Order: sequence, then structure tokens, then C-alpha cells
Amino acid sequence: MQLEKFAKQTINLAAKLKLDDIELFLTYSRTLSAKIENRDINLELKEGIFNAGIRVIKKGKLGYVPITEPDLNVLRTGIKAALAKAGPAPFVNFAVLSDRKKRLELYDDRITRMLGSPSKIKNLARNIIERAFTVKGIENFEGGIGLNIEDRLVTTMHNRTPAFATRTAFSAFVDVNSRDFDFVAGRRMPDLEKVAKLGENLARSLPKRSTTPESEGMKGKKLPVIIHPLMLETILRNLVAEHIYASTVQEGMSRYRVGQQVAPITVTLWDDATAPYAESTFPTDDEGTNTRRTTVIENGMLKTLLYDRASAAKDGVESTGNGRHRPVLIEDEHEAPVRCTANDLFLAPGKTPLNRMIKGIKRGILLKYLLGFHTANRTTGDFTNTLYVGRIIRDGRLVALPEPGRWAVKGNALDCLKNITAVSRETINVASGVLPWVQVDLTVT
Repeated sequence: MQLEKFAKQTINLAAKLKLDDIELFLTYSRTLSAKIENRDINLELKEGIFNAGIRVIKKGKLGYVPITEPDLNVLRTGIKAALAKAGPAPFVNFAVLSDRKKRLELYDDRITRMLGSPSKIKNLARNIIERAFTVKGIENFEGGIGLNIEDRLVTTMHNRTPAFATRTAFSAFVDVNSRDFDFVAGRRMPDLEKVAKLGENLARSLPKRSTTPESEGMKGKKLPVIIHPLMLETILRNLVAEHIYASTVQEGMSRYRVGQQVAPITVTLWDDATAPYAESTFPTDDEGTNTRRTTVIENGMLKTLLYDRASAAKDGVESTGNGRHRPVLIEDEHEAPVRCTANDLFLAPGKTPLNRMIKGIKRGILLKYLLGFHTANRTTGDFTNTLYVGRIIRDGRLVALPEPGRWAVKGNALDCLKNITAVSRETINVASGVLPWVQVDLTVT
């Protein structure tokens, strides 16, 4: 499908309806996936997936229209319905896209070619399975491979040239006995030999025994916890980011202020939608503001807030390129209104090797993932969640798995950030960011 053609038709419709402005966020994608269940493989191809999030301004009112088919009659009806219940617009017009001279890396032709060869994906899935089952003790093995190619377009009424790019994505994951998982993800084709070994390597790394907090004498204790980069990204994005969005500060709901020391000097965090082959990489955000790298925390100090156009207008500043259709709860991306949203998150690595961090702990936990983290309190940053995946540390060694359903930890995301005691030298690409392991103290409940 030609998104540019539909965009022109939509802007012509906007003129006929005498709209003051219109903003288009359009995607068209194709996905091929392989689902792994023990030794079985199921392929699924989804083609021609069109989604659009369209905002309109007329007479100072702003309306929103999500659609899933490129039908101008459907759009016309949607615009009229949206304007009938529209609220005050936070600005007079949408963004006028500026020149975008930097070429971003977000497409890998190898993924496109593989997407056109389902047999290659099935063979890779078969290889993952066969290698995994060379390891004894696998009772349940699940996983998947996903490839995606997406056309994405952002524009507004008064632009000659829209922001447009074709993006690719590759992901693979494995789960062994529902006790641990591993994955690779990004917009560039990974080393397929490493992908093929995901299940095997994970199965070999699993400790033979599991244990309870009572057996380890950890129940009710505040202990050192090493947080895996995936869980760290989740904590930062779901809880900490809520306090660095300008919209939250303007509502009086943030504990942060610019210039405040919010973390140790070893912590530098930046937001970026221009990094090569990263998840958020695109010339603009969903409002048409050019994307950039924004240092949010430098040497532990909060340097700036993240702005979309509405919050920027309130403070009389420029948007930082963080206006995104961010889904909440059951919303899909195109259904979600534009909200202040973090792009890809990057935390600078430290100088301590991960194995040294582990060796320095007498009793503690390596925390990979918490169950039900969506229940955490976004306002306060408090969380109490079941430990889903991790390792128990005793005398500087990873000695056991947590017994399912017996472990939970509680803490506060903002306090965790402020009281990081170590940052690893190693980092992991978790698709929506690149982060190290960090050490904090949490309470076992």
C-alpha cells in the first residue's frame, strides 16, 4: 500500500471539511512468526496490516480518529464524530515538519529477504528446538521467532514532504520449564548461530535445585539485589519515566524537579529515537517533531524533562520529540492518544564486571523479571511483586532458582534509582534500550 497516496487523499479531505489542521500517523506492516511449543512449530503470516491515528483541529477544538482501514468514507464519518465530542486544543496547529538531514539506520534487507522465505524461519525454529533438547531435564519448551517490515508515515496539513521510513524488526525468545527465558530483539538481523543456541545455552545455565526464602533465611529481610537490564528498563519506563514527563510535573504529580540529584553520580540516562536499529528510531515522533538524543539524568542529576507538544506549549519551550501514541491497558498503538512517552532508554555502563558484583554478595538475588508489574503504583513508584525469573545468590555464587510462587520483593522505583550501589560494565540490548545490570537493596516479602 502507498501510505503517501492515502496521506494526500486525507489532507484533501481535510480541506473539503474545512479543518484548520490534520495530523496523520500511519503504519502498514507485514509479519511472519513461528511459534514453538516443545517440538511443534506453527507459522503465521499477517499481511496488509493498516493502522492510523489521526488528530484534527477545527475552531480551537481537537478530535481524535483511530481507523484500521484506508477508507476515506470511514475517515469522514470518524472525523465528524470526533469533532462532535472534541475538547479544547492545547495549540493552534500541529507541527510543521522541519528538514531531516540525518539518515537513520532502521532497515535491514536481510530481514526482508528472510520474511519472504518461511522455510528458512521454520528451519531456524527447528534448529533451536533440536539444540535445546540435547540438554537433559527439559519438561516444557516454548519460544518463537518474529520478523516484521513496516512502513511508517507522519505528516500534517501544511507539509510538502512527510516523515516516512521502512523499518524492519527481528525477535526470538525461548522459555525453559517456565523457569527462565532468553531473547534477542532489534531492527537488524542478529547472528543466527547465537539465535539457534538460545534454548540450549539457557537450559545448560539453569541450576538443578530451587529454594524458598525461608530456607535461605531471607524472608522479611532487606537484601542486595542485582537487577537484570530487562527488568531495569521496565522499572525505568513504567515507573521512573512517569516522574520525568513534563505533563506529570505540570499536574503536580512528580517527585522530581530539574536540577535535583535523583541518582548516584555513576548514573547517566538518556532518551534516544535516533540510535541505529533501535525500536523507537524514526525521523520524527508521532507529532512530527524531529527526534533527538536527550540526556535526562547526567551524573545523577536530573537535567531536563521530556516534552510532547502540549506540555511544551504550557512551559513555553520546544518539544523534546517525546509525543507518542502510548497505549495504556488494552489500547493498541493507533487507538492511544498522544502522550509524553520515553523513546529508547540508554543507561551508561559502569566499571564493575557482573561476576564481581555477584561475588561481592553473601546473600541476595539476581532479579530478571517480576510478575504482574503493571500493578505497580505509577504515582508513588511503589511495587510489591512475585519474583518470576531470577537466581538466588549465596556466598558469591548463583546457587538456585526461586521456588515458584514463594518469593516476592517490594521496593520503590525512585528510591532504587537514588540508591544504586553498583553498575555493571556489561550491557544488554533489550530492544527498547541498552542497559547494564544495577545493584540495589530490596525487601523479600
